[in-house]
Order: sequence, then C-alpha cells, then structure tokens
Amino acid sequence: MNDRSVWQWAAGLAAIMFGASLGAQDPLKTTVTLGFGDMALIKQRAEMGDPAAQVALGDSLGSHFRASEALEWYRQAAARGNAEAEYRVGGVLLFGATGIPSELSVQPSAAEGLRWTFMAATNFHGLACLNMARALRHGLGASTNLVAAFAWLNVASETGSGSIVGRVEMNELALKMDTPSLQQAQMLAAQFKAGNWQAPVMRAIPEGDPRLKVNGITLGTTYRLGVINGKTLSEGESATVAVKPGTLVVKCLKIEKDSVLVSVEGEDQPRLLRMR
Repeated sequence: MNDRSVWQWAAGLAAIMFGASLGAQDPLKTTVTLGFGDMALIKQRAEMGDPAAQVALGDSLGSHFRASEALEWYRQAAARGNAEAEYRVGGVLLFGATGIPSELSVQPSAAEGLRWTFMAATNFHGLACLNMARALRHGLGASTNLVAAFAWLNVASETGSGSIVGRVEMNELALKMDTPSLQQAQMLAAQFKAGNWQAPVMRAIPEGDPRLKVNGITLGTTYRLGVINGKTLSEGESATVAVKPGTLVVKCLKIEKDSVLVSVEGEDQPRLLRMR
C-alpha cells in the first residue's frame, strides 16, 4: 500500500469514527468530499456564510478529529436555520465527540443537544427524529419517556434517511411496551406527523452533592483545573475520589470561575458543584 492509499484509508476510517460519534452521520458522504471535493472552495464559501459549505467543512474537520472546530461551523450554519446543521450540532452535544488532541474534544451537553435535535426533527429530518427517540429512551437531557420515544421512531420510520433504522428500533421498543402505551404512542405520532409537536421536558441539572466539595479552581491560559475532594482534575479527566463511606468515580465536564460541572458514575445526568 503506497502513501496515498494509506492516507485515503485513514481519512475514510476517521470519517466513519466521527460519524459514529454523532449517532447516525453519513461517513461515506464525508469521505467523498475529502477525496473528490474542492476543500479550498468549500472553505471560502463557508467563510462567506454558505450554510451547506459550513456543514461540509464541519464534516471534514470532524473526520480529522477536530471536533470542537467542526462544532463551531455547524453552529454557524444552524444559526441560519439549516436543518442539517441543527442535526449535527444536536448530535455532537448529545453524545459528545472525540478530538485529537483532547482539547479538540466536545463533552456532552445533553440538554442543549436535545434542543437543537428537536429543531431539526420538527423539520422532518429523519436522523434527528432517531436521535430524539434515543434521547428520550435513555433520558439524555430530558426525563425518560418511552411513549414519546416510540412516537419519534414512528416518524423516523417514514422519513428518508431514518426510515430503515427507525423501523428496526421501533419494533424493538414495541416489545418492551404494553398495549395501552403503544396506542398512546401511535396517537402521539399522528400528531407529530400533522405538525403538532410536543417539546420534551428538559431535565434541569441538579446543583450540589453533599458527598462532593470543590476545594479550588484554576483558570489558566492552557488548562482549567478544578480540585474536588482533594483531587485535581482538568476538563474531560476522571478520578476516583474519597467520600464517606467509600469512593466515587467523578468525571470533570466543564470548569467555570465559580463552579465545576461533573458526572458521577452510576448517575444518568451531570451535577453542578459550586465553590463554597
């Protein structure tokens, strides 16, 4: 295999991996753009405000594990009402995305991701409908709601790119629901298809945890550090901290001047810890 073939193989693998991080991206489309598109022209058009070019540039950056940079371009296109960009922003924030180096990673922000996903889904974006169902099924950014999850899968099963996977996941979920719940979900799906959308109830991030204390925060030019129960963590880093009784595995998600957002192993939503 020559150098060019190695590069093409690596680019394709990167595109697939970034696509997987969004839950349901189109890695083949990204690979084709890298192999045959005019990236210089795409970048120029993106800088001029072309939403389609901004999405394409974001996809290419993401396939090279520059996730945070990709997110910025997706946000610009989403701000112009581009449904594809809304879906991309929502996916990155719902599930997070790996960056290399780690500073280019994006940590999950489920509530915001769900808001963007809802905007794309209400434009009948099939893959966004799938992500709405997955978020509601697993309680990402909102309380778990299997009835609404089934309804979104029903819409996805009849909507373009989400149709096949939507049908499979809908049938799998049907096996776990009773008949009255399924009937309720089918009626809700009919409302969705008629444009009568039901916005999910966003889950508020709980504040505080009597087991955990922020001992200090450092906001440097390169790294942000938070000290939790005596353990120093940077954003994206995890550690086992001592509590009474036992220990907790804590992951630092985001550090601000007076607070640290963390996830605790075994809990399904993050917690905001404030300096005392």
